[in-house]
Amino acid sequence: MRYIAYLFVLLITCNYTYAQIDLNDLTAFLKRKNQLPKDYVIELFKTNDIIIIGERDHRDTTQYDVLIDIISDPYFINNVGHIYTEVGVINMSDDANRVLKGEYETKDEFNKEFLKMYRDMDYNPIWEKYSMYKFMRQIYNVNRDNNKELTLTFIDDRFSWDGVTAKQYRYFKNHLRLNYHIRDSIMAKNFIDSYEKQKPIMGRKKALIIMSRPHAINMDIIYNNVVIKSSGSYIYDKYCDNVKIVLFNWYKWMPPGWFDWMPERKYELSADGRWDAAFELTEKRPVGFDLANTPFGKTVFDYNYEQLIQYHDVADGLIYYKPFYKFVATKGIPNVVDEEFEDELLNRIMVFNGRKGPGDLWRKAFCSRYKRIYSEYYNNVTSEDCTNYEKLKRQMNRWLSKKYSNSDDSNIAAKE
Repeated sequence: MRYIAYLFVLLITCNYTYAQIDLNDLTAFLKRKNQLPKDYVIELFKTNDIIIIGERDHRDTTQYDVLIDIISDPYFINNVGHIYTEVGVINMSDDANRVLKGEYETKDEFNKEFLKMYRDMDYNPIWEKYSMYKFMRQIYNVNRDNNKELTLTFIDDRFSWDGVTAKQYRYFKNHLRLNYHIRDSIMAKNFIDSYEKQKPIMGRKKALIIMSRPHAINMDIIYNNVVIKSSGSYIYDKYCDNVKIVLFNWYKWMPPGWFDWMPERKYELSADGRWDAAFELTEKRPVGFDLANTPFGKTVFDYNYEQLIQYHDVADGLIYYKPFYKFVATKGIPNVVDEEFEDELLNRIMVFNGRKGPGDLWRKAFCSRYKRIYSEYYNNVTSEDCTNYEKLKRQMNRWLSKKYSNSDDSNIAAKE
C-alpha cells in the first residue's frame, strides 16, 4: 500500500513538473522583454544594494562577457565599486587588490605581479579556468582608467599553500566538500564581515557577488537528513529584501562525484527543453528579466529536492545570454607556469593527489616529464564545448519540431 501511495505521489510530481509550463506562454513572455542583461542588472542596483549573480559552469567564458560589461559600466564604477567572488581564498584579497590597483611602468611588470598573485589565490594547484583570468584583468583595466575605483574580495575559505601537507590538504577539502552547507556558511560569513566594513559610496554600500548557481540561490531546506542552506540564503537572511539573486541560463548538470546524495542527478535542459525552445523561437536575444509572476518563475527548479520548489522561490531574476550549445569551456592561463614555479607546482599536485611529496628518486625519474606535461596543461589556452550538446539539442528540438511541424525551418536554429 505504501509503495502504491509513493507511485501516486511520484506520478503527480512528474506531471506537475512538466505540465505546468506551456511553450506558447514562455515565448509570448519573452517577446515582451527586451532589456539587455547589463542594463537589467544596473537597474536592479538602483533600487537594491546587493546583487548575487549565479553563474553557470565556472569554465564557461561566454558569461563573463556580461559580467565584464556590468563592472565596466559608469554607474557600477561610480556607485557600486565592490565585487565579491566565490573563486579565491579570502586571505588573498589584499594581495589581489594591491596588484589590481597598482601602477606599473610596463605591461611586463604588471603581468609578473599578476601571475605571482594568481598562482596563490586558490586552493587548487592553479585555478586554470580562463574566465577568472579574463575577468580580473578587466578589473585592472577599469582601475587603471578610473582612479582605482573597483575593489575585489575573494570569499572562499582561508587557505595558504605555504608548508601544507597532504594530510592537512585532505582534511581541508573534505571539510568543505562533504559538508555542503559549511562551505556556503563560510563564504556567506566572509562576505558579510567584509561588507560590513565596506566604505559607503554616495551614501550607500553596494556589492556584486559572483558565485556558481548552487551557492547563489536562496535555498534553505533539509533533504534526507542533510542540511542544504546556500550562501545566498544566509546573505538573504541578513539583508532581506535588499538582496536580489539573478541566475544565468544553464542546463541541469553536476560534475561527476559531487554531492552524490542529491536527487535527480540528470543531464538535461530546464523544463524538459521548453525554456531553450522559447529562446530559439525569439531569436536567442540576450535579455534580463524578473522571475516573479512569470511562466519562467513558476517552472519547477532543476534541483528541487522532490519538494516542487520553483524558480521564483530561489531567485529573483534570470539572464539569458547565448544558447547552451554556444557555451565555451576555456582553460589555461598564459605563462602562469615558468621555470621558477615548476617545482612548486609539482609539489602542489602531489599534495592535491594525497601524497606526501616527491622524493629524490621520483624527481630523477619523472620530474622533467611531468614539468613539461603540467606546464603545457596550465599555460596553453584551449577551448571546447562544456559538455556533449547533442542530447540537449535533441531534447530542445522535440519542441521546435512540434512548433514548426508544418514548416521547412524546423530545427534550423539549433544547428547553427
